[in-house]
Amino acid sequence: MNRQNKTKLEYRTIFLSDTHLGMRETGIKKLNHFLAHVRCKALVLNGDFIDGWALKRGGGWKKEHTRCIRLILKMVEKRKTKVIYLRGNHDDFISNILPFAFEKISICERYIFQGLNRKYLVLHGDCFDTFSTKRKWIAKIGSIGYDNLIRFNRVYNRLRKLRGKKPFSLSAWAKAKVKGAVNHVQRYEESLAEMAKKFQCQGMICGHIHVASDRMIGDVRYLNSGDWVESNTCIVEQMDGKLELLSYSSFVKELRSAQAVENLNQSISSCRNSEQNFSHSPFKAVA
Repeated sequence: MNRQNKTKLEYRTIFLSDTHLGMRETGIKKLNHFLAHVRCKALVLNGDFIDGWALKRGGGWKKEHTRCIRLILKMVEKRKTKVIYLRGNHDDFISNILPFAFEKISICERYIFQGLNRKYLVLHGDCFDTFSTKRKWIAKIGSIGYDNLIRFNRVYNRLRKLRGKKPFSLSAWAKAKVKGAVNHVQRYEESLAEMAKKFQCQGMICGHIHVASDRMIGDVRYLNSGDWVESNTCIVEQMDGKLELLSYSSFVKELRSAQAVENLNQSISSCRNSEQNFSHSPFKAVA
């Protein structure tokens, strides 16, 4: 077996959100590569893991989406990883069975995570959306528009690559340029920080708006894991208890470094074994 396929990075906890399995355009290949090369004691799927809205309008379920679920189940079976699945707005079809648990998998609305020096409220973050029928239809129409924008963005970036240019995110550009979107993100973050306090928590871990973040809002640490549609980011708890935002590109660099170290150690071990075998050889050099 290729040594690179065996190398895994270890974390205590991994927080993923907004993978949107069933949506046509996602970062599913990157996500599967990530999941195949990590070990963790707990995996938190913080909402919109499966995109029920996309599946209802036809969707784009692929073999890679099935493999993603299999990789997670393998982590549960082989590595005894605990999985906490939190409901999002795109997978609200599970709302009627909450809370629910089987084996090492729990499905719930929110989760309290005890960090190294503070307690975190973990939830998807759609609780501040307006749930009237009219607003929900607007949200679904917006979801269709976002899906189409991502598809167009993929084609646009292929053309940019042919011209030797770096990828460009149209949705990130729009969020940064449109004042209303910027204000919405700021209000969203501040509202969740206040909500954390109501649960006697000093931190918040969420997703939903596809804007990765790690910052202090007053005395509350606000962490948003981003998404696996464009940004391909997550939050990881290192083995020493440190929480940090991790991008897929940074993960790949860390994995390659770990692979290089393992390959070097493997080479040194092979050389030592060869030397030992030679020293015990019955054949002697003749002068």
